[in-house]
Amino acid sequence: MTVHTFLRKMALLSFVSAVGIGSAHAQDGASDQAADMILRNGNILTVDGEFSAASAVAIDDGKFVAVGSDEEIATYKDDDTRVIDLQGKTAIPGLLDNHLHQNRAALNAPLVSLLEARSIADVVDAIGSRVEQAEPGEWVQASSAWHESTLEEGRLPTRTELDEVSPDNPVFIPRGGHVVTVNSAALELAGITAETEDPEGGVIVRDENGEPTGVLLEHATELVEDVLPPPPSIAEQTELLKDFMAQLNAYGVVGVVEPGLNDDQIATYRQLHEAGEMSVRTHMLYRIQGMEGAQHFVDTYDRSGNDGMLSIDGVKYLLDGGVEGARLYKPYQVVEGEQPDPNYRGVLLLPKGGEEELVNALSMVAKDNWQAQIHAVGDETIDTALNAIEKVDQEIPVEDHRWAIMHIFLPTDEAMQRMKDMDILATVQDHAFLLGHNQLRYWGDERAGYAIPIRSLLDAGVETSGGTDAPVLPANPFYSISWMVTRELLNGDVLGPEQAISREEALKLWTIRSAYLMGVEDEQGSIEPGKRADIAVLSDDIMSVPDDKIADISAVATILDGEIVYGEDRL
Repeated sequence: MTVHTFLRKMALLSFVSAVGIGSAHAQDGASDQAADMILRNGNILTVDGEFSAASAVAIDDGKFVAVGSDEEIATYKDDDTRVIDLQGKTAIPGLLDNHLHQNRAALNAPLVSLLEARSIADVVDAIGSRVEQAEPGEWVQASSAWHESTLEEGRLPTRTELDEVSPDNPVFIPRGGHVVTVNSAALELAGITAETEDPEGGVIVRDENGEPTGVLLEHATELVEDVLPPPPSIAEQTELLKDFMAQLNAYGVVGVVEPGLNDDQIATYRQLHEAGEMSVRTHMLYRIQGMEGAQHFVDTYDRSGNDGMLSIDGVKYLLDGGVEGARLYKPYQVVEGEQPDPNYRGVLLLPKGGEEELVNALSMVAKDNWQAQIHAVGDETIDTALNAIEKVDQEIPVEDHRWAIMHIFLPTDEAMQRMKDMDILATVQDHAFLLGHNQLRYWGDERAGYAIPIRSLLDAGVETSGGTDAPVLPANPFYSISWMVTRELLNGDVLGPEQAISREEALKLWTIRSAYLMGVEDEQGSIEPGKRADIAVLSDDIMSVPDDKIADISAVATILDGEIVYGEDRL
């Protein structure tokens, strides 16, 4: 920084302290003020209170100092200011994903990708190719970021189909976070036979003869997970995390809620942070399943190390499963070969001490002023979560801690009203984009179409934010925004169009509303003077492209704290 630039910046600070930072219009005549960077000639959607647009923005010391017209912002230029001509491109606040398993998604990168598979044969071929490269007896694992709805057969492969290409190498294929399918070698290593009883909260899917098909639901997946090889080393994990953060930057994403970590995973993040190698702001939640976990959390963690790049915000509690395991008041549909029980209603994953222990664990978190987010998909689960929160709230008010219901597929009208009354937030993601196929098969048309009722949540006044739940879903935010606006699934079907929202609403869910969930709405989530300079420059105007082109939008460049972290050569 030159002496001349330093003196001009001191003048800016004096001016700001005298009149307060405002819009460019509020600073007319302040021609002495220099900025590090100016973006001009753009269509800048600020996502401020009026959802206003501007053509230019000035950035200094990692923050926005003014937003306005090209002429107004030109007053912030001196010889050292970098000026970037956006050439009419649309720019938005850096995107914030309210629920992204960043660590798990990073570890998925070296695994077999099935996202492009369109048949059982494609899956088997992909696994077979990796088996050919593996050592005898070595595990072959696939990425969880795919779904059987993309396959012609519309189902998961079975152990016998996988055995054809891998009779000796154990195969582990997760789909999302609640379902896996494995081959016979993996079942053998896990000790799963026809005589093995379903574990509590889990289902071993069986054929007509009672033999395991290889498909495992919910807690049954842990039987195989327990015999998987150890994860990569900390050094390998940090490299994978860095790479995945770069991928998120390439989508325009600058911040995530990382939901449900353990001590080792938190340590990995802290190591990456201490090395100064993070490019995605990460808000960590620690996973608890009862009093023991809650006690460990409050005894172990505090906010002393929290900053703008890494923070620990609270806890996550997993209270039911996904589409195949959500706890419902009314039974699931029978799904031939997968769900044969006409009385099946999913799983409710309470701690051993039942609802009383759940309340006590959440009370401990509340007493320490932490956020709690509860995974609740089914209607009965959502009510169970709200019952527990209500009991906590009577003793320790939680309204200021931004507690949330995660995923919230099937809330009743009464549940949404209770959430509004207690200031409980909702976090929604685009699960139906891939999972809609199974919503229809397992739940029927009415429940499937209603699931994740964003329109109803917003109309009920429930504070709501948006994300992806990657790697359960692809991490691309524009897939999520597209689904929110159109309710169109990957296969082209439209499910629950009455629950669609506007583009403006969807963009708010992915910016200022996610910032509110994270407790940083005064610092992030909109392009306003004084906030952190996080921007995504887009390939197309998100407000005007045809509906069927929203998912094709990409980030041209991404700026974090005033620094270009993606697309330097594209501006």
